Amino acid sequence: MKKVLIAYDLKDLVLRKSSFLDRTEIKVFTAASNDEALAICRKERIDLIVTLLDAPGMRCEDLFATIRTSRELRKISTIIVCEDTLANRERCKQCRPNAVIYQPVDLILLFLKMHQFLNVAPRIRYRAALAVGIEGKFENNPLRFWTENISASGMLIRADEPLTKGEGIFFSFFLNDGTHVGGYGEITRIVRQPAAPHAFQYGIKFTNISEKDRSAIEAVVKRAKG
Repeated sequence: MKKVLIAYDLKDLVLRKSSFLDRTEIKVFTAASNDEALAICRKERIDLIVTLLDAPGMRCEDLFATIRTSRELRKISTIIVCEDTLANRERCKQCRPNAVIYQPVDLILLFLKMHQFLNVAPRIRYRAALAVGIEGKFENNPLRFWTENISASGMLIRADEPLTKGEGIFFSFFLNDGTHVGGYGEITRIVRQPAAPHAFQYGIKFTNISEKDRSAIEAVVKRAKG
């Protein structure tokens, strides 16, 4: 489980535009001030902080100095968001974060940095017909589902069939370069679609997939990210 701490004033910007933070293996915390952020870091094993240079409470310089000098906290990765001014550049040098993102925020750059520091495989939107078999259901006949997005560790699929969290699925589909991918996964998340009450999205974690197929997915993701 990866844990991310985001400044409250960045919450809407980051969470509204992000999909990878919805994954079951990521837990998100928010803090209204740097003092609250430090308290959360001491209570939880936070992996990444994304905060504002001028967040309320203690100065960012003091927060980051505490993190750097603490044996329990110094492994936390840090990203500061601020306006690009000479004064802010000097303050960021004192804070010594892992990355600085200047406003207006380039979300693509921010998310790439977050992926990097969390070591989470990027996920791309990818729609394709998907054959799914649920062991012991539907007389073991493959069903037609659709992929919504995909990464080397799992995928989000869409279907009208009601399934259960924890169920295992056999899947088979083709990547856009014609490569066939198949394997076995587990349903880890279920989202009912408000606009279509009988439609569901299922988060699938790959539990049995060949390295060849995983590498093929990684190549597609890499090409899509440019």
